[in-house]
Amino acid sequence: MPERAVDAVASRQTASRLVADTAARLRAAGSPTPRLDAELLVGHALGRDRAWLHAHPEFAVDESVGAVLAGWVERRAAGEPIAYIRGFKDWFSMRIATDRRALIPRPETELLAESAISEVAARLVRDDASVTAWEVATGSGAVSLALAVRFRAALMLGRLRLVASDVSAEALELASENLASRGVAHLVTLACGDLLETALAPDEGTDLLVANLPYVASSEVDAGRGSMAWEPRAALDGGADGLDLVRKLVTALPATLAPQGVALLEVGNGQAEAVRQAVDSLGLRTVVTTLRDLAGVERVVRIARI
Repeated sequence: MPERAVDAVASRQTASRLVADTAARLRAAGSPTPRLDAELLVGHALGRDRAWLHAHPEFAVDESVGAVLAGWVERRAAGEPIAYIRGFKDWFSMRIATDRRALIPRPETELLAESAISEVAARLVRDDASVTAWEVATGSGAVSLALAVRFRAALMLGRLRLVASDVSAEALELASENLASRGVAHLVTLACGDLLETALAPDEGTDLLVANLPYVASSEVDAGRGSMAWEPRAALDGGADGLDLVRKLVTALPATLAPQGVALLEVGNGQAEAVRQAVDSLGLRTVVTTLRDLAGVERVVRIARI
């Protein structure tokens, strides 16, 4: 960072000025959300949230804060995601540890977590039978963490078995750290394997299969826009149309889903119909429906075996 820019950061005296100057630097660097980025970074440097910054604009900032912030601002100006700079993402009312070992949890994936929780809850209240849930491609472990926190008691009592798998051992390390942070690591079975090819697959079949597989087209990943330039390619690239891995998973459903089992698959904009066609080609008796996210996109495909 140029010496003049370092001096400018160090000379800031109030929280509001620090935010304004940081936003100006990020705006000049081309950030699409400079003010939001500035508030998140300044708040992180001060150990405060955005609401506190808005309530305390005249807070006097120590010069040492500016020195720390300067490095973060340069990283963000270079395009590095805020979640990697801060080391966490606030998602589904939880703080998820994030780094370059796994994809950053997206807001739209909260719909997948909500849907999975609803499916498990409906089964647990229906009868006394145990429920087996399996999250494929768990990444940071965010969805499995949401399930484990919500159904901690059921997991402890053996009413629910939860398996989380990923092809990346590094991603599983991050998932383990996130599960441990909420005291549920011992309640979730982690397995390293490609899609449904893990030795820990339930012998009796899976009641609920949850998957947020890579579904971005290779050409879009190559463009490297936004956070995709920093995240693991293997967690993003779904092939020419984004659905290579999704189709591969679908073909394994007949041997994986238990009778009356349900699969929940997160997909991208405009991909739901292709997934329906892939399911129809199986010859398996199913009911396929979709759930739309807040933007109206068919984001989650629900495949119910009948």
